[in-house]
Amino acid sequence: MNDHQLGTRLRQQILSDLERGLGSDGRRLQALMGDFCGDEQLPLLPALRYLVLSPGFNNALAQQPPLAADGRLQLRLQQELEQVFTQAICKRMGAVLSGLLGLPEPAMLTNKHQAAQPVLVAPVTAATQPAAAFSSTPSASTSAAEPLEQPPSAGHQRSGGNNGSGLAALLGAMIGMLMAAVVGGVTWLVLLNREPQPISNSPTSPTVESPAAETTIPVKEPAPSQPPPAPDLSQQVSADQAIASVQQLYANLSSGNIDAARQLFSPAAADQFDPGFFSQFREVRVSDLRETGRSGSSVSLEGVVTFVYPDGSSQVESRTFTVENTGQTPLITGSSFGAVIKARG
Repeated sequence: MNDHQLGTRLRQQILSDLERGLGSDGRRLQALMGDFCGDEQLPLLPALRYLVLSPGFNNALAQQPPLAADGRLQLRLQQELEQVFTQAICKRMGAVLSGLLGLPEPAMLTNKHQAAQPVLVAPVTAATQPAAAFSSTPSASTSAAEPLEQPPSAGHQRSGGNNGSGLAALLGAMIGMLMAAVVGGVTWLVLLNREPQPISNSPTSPTVESPAAETTIPVKEPAPSQPPPAPDLSQQVSADQAIASVQQLYANLSSGNIDAARQLFSPAAADQFDPGFFSQFREVRVSDLRETGRSGSSVSLEGVVTFVYPDGSSQVESRTFTVENTGQTPLITGSSFGAVIKARG
């Protein structure tokens, strides 16, 4: 899911809540941001939580229709974010705002492709320089070879004519010796290559059946008979322990015992149990917890969470939990919003 798709999903959730009669509760939207963001959008989480409480966002919800596709509204929200966050975060939030307001995703790949084209010019022009250097070398080699083509002097011609018969005899003897050496060398190489063949390919050779090969068979036989290692039951957590840990967490959050609540969830799940979010309710309770899966030392649960407001109204939602045994006490390492079972009323 990219940044534009994240904004589109947030838009769909907000409009769906408005159709069901749910108000634009900024605190509740802040708590849901952790469920919407994937690993790539985690750096955008502070900016998203700031956005849903900004004046421009509340103005966009108050319009008819809400979150209208208006470029001026997007510019206002972008300016509010630029006053607080870095340029890199604001650039990514621009794509989120486009999806939030129902605007098309901005095209960013064209300029990057055009900017990359001039980089190819430097290697092409540099590659032409060696060609010029090689083009000048033939003239130097030609001039150096010219003295070799000069005719012999007259004195040389006369000496060659007088000693022609002796030189021919000497050359004939040298050629004969060279041919004999070549033939002898080739014969020796052929015999050298043929001698090992009967030894390696002979069916009666003792090297065909190696005693070392026979000793490897009894060494490998005991391995399959060894029993698999027994599982470490000390690292597993039972469903009852996991359920008790989740129930105690919500009891601490509802009573305002924040220090005790932080001992029951890991830092990875801290954004799902923000004390500021739970402080707006008179009571928060969890019920109907049941095990839905198990993986190694972790247990997956599903239950129902009831939020009771100060005026007595309440809202019921489904939620999932992941509980893992850390060696001392079961720890909640993950939590995710499921669906609204009963809207506030």
